[in-house]
This record gives sequence, structure tokens and C-alpha cells, in this order.
Amino acid sequence: MGKELVKTNKEKKIYIIISGVIIFLSVFLVIFKEWLYNYFGNLTFNEIVFHIKVPLKGTNKETVLDFFKSSTVSIVVITIVLIGINYGFFEKTKKSVISSLIILFISIMYCINSTDMRSYIINQLKTSSLIENEYVDPNTVKLEFPENKRNLIYIYLESMESSHYSEEYGGRMYYNMIPELLELSKENISFSINDKYSGGKVLTGATWTTGAMVAQSAGLPLITDVSDYNNYTGVEFLPGATFLGDILEENGYNQEVMFGSEAEFGGRKDLFKDHGNFKIFDLNTAIERGYMKEEDKVWWGFSDRDLFKYAKEELSEISKEDKPFNFTMLTTDTHFPGGYVCELCDPIVSNIYHYENVISCSSRQVYDFVKWIQEQDFYNNTTIILCGDHLTMDQDLEKVHDFDPTYQRGIVNIIINSVANIDEPLTKNRIFSTMDLFPTTLSAMGVKIEGNRLGLGTNLFSNEETLIQKYNETYVNLEFLKRSKFYNKNILYNK
Repeated sequence: MGKELVKTNKEKKIYIIISGVIIFLSVFLVIFKEWLYNYFGNLTFNEIVFHIKVPLKGTNKETVLDFFKSSTVSIVVITIVLIGINYGFFEKTKKSVISSLIILFISIMYCINSTDMRSYIINQLKTSSLIENEYVDPNTVKLEFPENKRNLIYIYLESMESSHYSEEYGGRMYYNMIPELLELSKENISFSINDKYSGGKVLTGATWTTGAMVAQSAGLPLITDVSDYNNYTGVEFLPGATFLGDILEENGYNQEVMFGSEAEFGGRKDLFKDHGNFKIFDLNTAIERGYMKEEDKVWWGFSDRDLFKYAKEELSEISKEDKPFNFTMLTTDTHFPGGYVCELCDPIVSNIYHYENVISCSSRQVYDFVKWIQEQDFYNNTTIILCGDHLTMDQDLEKVHDFDPTYQRGIVNIIINSVANIDEPLTKNRIFSTMDLFPTTLSAMGVKIEGNRLGLGTNLFSNEETLIQKYNETYVNLEFLKRSKFYNKNILYNK
């Protein structure tokens, strides 16, 4: 009798532990989902799946800490309350486990119904032939480089969108947050979806940094395949795609990419190693060279102030070599949430959200860097591309200002020292996306492109129709959400 009682008590303890763990997972899931979408904005499930697959090494620790600071108390309190209610109704019985499983099911269904997870799953069951029908394999296109090959400096501007301009110039601010970038836009070439400076569209699969890099340098969306967990880890990154780096490597370019964070984050290291064999300069490089110590890390690694300082040193060296060069870099300080306020970030307007100061500070630093480049001996034979990687995900900026919800957001794009022929009207009222920057960049460098199309991108210096002109943005975004057998076989796996 005593043994049976001991056995019964042991089983009851197991029931309460199991039900408690399940309830904790249920609460954690819901609160994490709420925090994730409030913190990062309108995330797509495609993006979430991608980041599950790739290395998260180098993630800004402040982001992780913010979750635990803001959510731990809620998680603990709600978990204890639900465990208490569950125990009060069912005590230490099997019914408590069943009840906790019901709570978990409700939590999962809530997360599915309050995000685009349901549509993602449904669309994965559908197929699309859009990419197959419209994709132009760069390997099948005749590319004619000029006899004197031009250098390229390509700067991805973190979260730099054209809405940061004032309304007068196509933005949505009551003042111009980025006057220096506007000046560069006016002095050079900047494509816009309207007659101002509203930039271009960011499509599905290009709404975060790595996806943006794929769109702008390969003319493709970055689409995940849930059927294979390791398709971005330990294998070649999009082995069937041909990137700008591949083309320039084949044409004898010396290539380097610079990050102010760890290159491994988001699969970026693999992308640039596999497509162009880029020399990589990142946070680890700066530490290894003695430019900084491990304990000197700020934000995601080192600030843009140091990024531009190191970039000047690298450009001074790479420009001395007897090869054309492609120097690519990514700014970091304007990353959400709130950006990084460095010593150069003096307030421009009083009583404003500090992220606006960070954006303004970035505009000044980019402008000064461009002016430095223009003073160098290598500038005459160098084309510079400045382009926002994606729209900002900073939700507080959205909350601070009463923005018009119908406003069409776009990314800043500026092409400096281009040698492509263009009629002025082609730069305005041009319906385009960041995928079109792939062939457009080559054209700006004086490369003649047979047919003016590469990947899913169109050379904007031509009169050719872009993908979203032909089909419209909504249709293309919906098709990209669907499963593409062609993409999976020929781009993702290259089987």
C-alpha cells in the first residue's frame, strides 16, 4: 500500500512538472511573438524561417537583452497564474496535462492567425511559374565590358529609405532628415517611382539585409524552403544564382566587402565568399589587426565612424593594385531599434526621437565619405552606388510621427560617376524594385548588357519594362510567396 502511494505521488509530481513546462512554453511563445512583431514591425514568416536556418552569431546582444528585460516578469507571472488555475481545477492528474496541451494548442493557433504564418504555409502548398518564366540566366547573356574596366564602390545603407526626405522631395517627414543624401541625389542619378525622389520598391524576399543583398546583386528574391533545414548552412549559398561578384571575379576584379559587425550573421560571409571570393573585413578583422579590442565593441561591432575610417585605409591599398576593384560595404548605425548614437551625432532638431539624429548623422558621414572618394586619384575611373538595403524596421519612428498609411515607401538610391547613357525622363516615374539594381549597376560601369535584363532585374538605363511594371507589385509579391519548383531546383539547390 505504501509503495502504491509513493508511486501515485511520484506520478502526480510528473504530471504537474509536465503541465507546468507546457504552460511555460505556451506563455513564452505568445509573449515572444508579441515582442517580436512590436519590436521589428511587419516581419514576414519567410524572413523568420531564413534566420532560423542561418548563423545568428554576431547578433546585437542589446536586442536579446531587451526581450528578457521587457518580458521576463510577464512570462513568469502569467505562467504562475495559469499553473495555479490549472492545478486548482485538475490538481495533479492526467487532466492537468491535457488541459495544458489545450493551452499550448490555443497559443500556437493564436500565433498562426495573428501573423502571416498561415498564408506562408498555404502558399507553400501552391506553385508559381513566374520566376521560371521571367528569369534571365546571366550566364546566357553577352556582357561586354569597356576596355578600361571601371572600379565599383557599392555602399548598402542600412535602413535608409526615401521617406526620410521631407514631403517636398517625395518623403513623408515634415523636415528633411537627410539633406546631404538629397544633395547627392540631385547632383547625380537617382531613380524614383514618381517625379520626386521616392526611390524604388522592396519586394518579398528582400525586406532584410541578406535578402536585400541577394536582390541587388543577383536580381532575385531570397526565398526559403521549409523542407530543408540546412540549405543556407554549411553548403554553398544559392549555388545556382549568378551574382554581381561572380561576374566581376570572372572579369579579373579584386573584391572586398566590409561590415561593422560579424560577417557570419545572416549568412553574409557565405554569400560573399561563394559568389566572388571576396576578401572580408568585419569586426573580427578589426580585432585581429589590433584596430580595437574585444571589449571595445559597441552596438553590432564597431560604429560607422570607424567603418568609414577603415574603408579609407582599405581603398587606399586596394586601389594601388594592378586590377580593377569592387569594394562593397554595409553601414550599421541606423539599424533598428533606435540606431547607435555615436560621437558625431549632434542633434539637428530639438525634442525629436534620437533615431532621427542617427539617420541624419549617417547622411552626413556618407556624404563626407563620398567627397573623400572624389578627391582620390582612382575616382575618375570609379562608379559609386549608394542604396538603402531595405525599409527601416524601427517601430518607434512609426509611432512618433503620424505618417500617412497610404504613403508608398521606397529606398534611397544614388548612382555617382556613371558612364551609362540615359535620358533624364527615365529617372523619374520609373516603377522599379531593388532587383533592378543588379543590371543597372553593371550598366553604370559601362558594361553593355544584351537584352538589358539579368536575373529578374531590368537595366534602368534602358527603356525595357521592369518586372513590376509588367505584372504590378502586388501580383509579383504574391507569386514570390508561392513555391517555385524552378527556384528550388535551379537556384536554391542547383540540382
